[in-house]
Amino acid sequence: MGDPETKRKRYCLMCNVFKPDRCHHCSACNRCILNMDHHCPWVNNCVGFWNRKFFLLLLFYALCCLYFVDVTMLDTFISTVQWHLQAYYHELDLKELAIVCLHDVTYLFALFLTFILTKFAYFHLTLVRKNMTTLESLEHKGTDYESAVTVAFATLSRSSTLALTIICARCSAGTRVCG
Repeated sequence: MGDPETKRKRYCLMCNVFKPDRCHHCSACNRCILNMDHHCPWVNNCVGFWNRKFFLLLLFYALCCLYFVDVTMLDTFISTVQWHLQAYYHELDLKELAIVCLHDVTYLFALFLTFILTKFAYFHLTLVRKNMTTLESLEHKGTDYESAVTVAFATLSRSSTLALTIICARCSAGTRVCG
């Protein structure tokens, strides 16, 4: 790997200390964080080496709650949609209609939050699996990113070459490609 004496030591100008590898200074917390992932405004702290587990648990528990809300409200949502269809054809009370519309909007918002938080949790679990942080993924560090880009480009070029070959074969056979 290299001689530790030849490695350049990093120095934080804000904290006035030498900092180890994978350590970053957080301007919001005004301190250096080991293995800093990001500054989370929801917990008002930096997610790093010492509290990443608790951040992932927070994501997991929030997802469990949202999935529970989505599953338990599904039956009510379906019945309110049926009620909306009935209210369209018959004159019903506007106060009841407003409450039902509020319920539907709340359910759709919960579905939206579930979708967003699922993607966010998947992103962070992928980073944990690759032993990367959000800052490192944004800086495109590591061989994982380079190999992923290489594989994606190779797959894209293979699939586009295959599609082009099929189109050219159909054109030479005299068949129409589009429609």
